[in-house]
Parts: sequence; structure tokens; C-alpha cells
Amino acid sequence: MNRVQEASVIVTNPTHYAVAIRYRRGSDRAPMLLAKGVGLLAAEIISRGRGHGIPIVEAPPLARAVYRHVEPGEHVPVALYRACAEVLAYVWKMQRWRATGGTRPTPPKAQEGEIDVPRGG
Repeated sequence: MNRVQEASVIVTNPTHYAVAIRYRRGSDRAPMLLAKGVGLLAAEIISRGRGHGIPIVEAPPLARAVYRHVEPGEHVPVALYRACAEVLAYVWKMQRWRATGGTRPTPPKAQEGEIDVPRGG
């Protein structure tokens, strides 16, 4: 929980689950889970993230899949790379939009159902 401030994004479902994910281009080989929570712990992650200015993005299937399949300190499995990439790309586009203006980026499309994560990653 004390690593929330290092996150690139907090992905939510929108109130029940929260996962703090870090991905730094050029230094991280894959997105890494820093913290995860459900219920009151999710609310605390969201609150701390807001306090540190971490972007918060609603992506329920991704939040649930990361919560179920990844432990803090682990990289997300390959099966979740695309969903993570879509969220991170949106965050980076929003940062650029806030700095330079132009057309506001469209949030990533909500995925239907759950994301299938095979055993072992």
C-alpha cells in the first residue's frame, strides 16, 4: 500500500476493486502491480492515489483480473498486456492533452465480461 504514490495509474471497478499499476517506458519490462484492494482497501488506494495526483481509470474487467491473478510486486501476465496498454495509452494521451490542448482523448472502450487469464500467466 505504501507504493501507491509510485503508480502510473489506478484502475478501478469503479468502487469495489482498485489496483495500482506502474509502467515506466524504458525501465519496466512489463506493467507491475504495486497495490491491490477490495472494499475499504480499494477506497484507501483510490484516496491515496488522488492525494498523489495518480490518474484513476475505470476498467472493471481489468481491475478484477489483475486483482485475482497478480500479487503486489509481480508483473501482470501477458494475457493482460493489451488491456493494460490501452489504459496506459489513455493516461499518456490525457497528460499530453492537459499540457498542449487539442481534442480530449477518448477513454478506452469498456470490455464486456471478464478477461480470460490462463493459469501460469
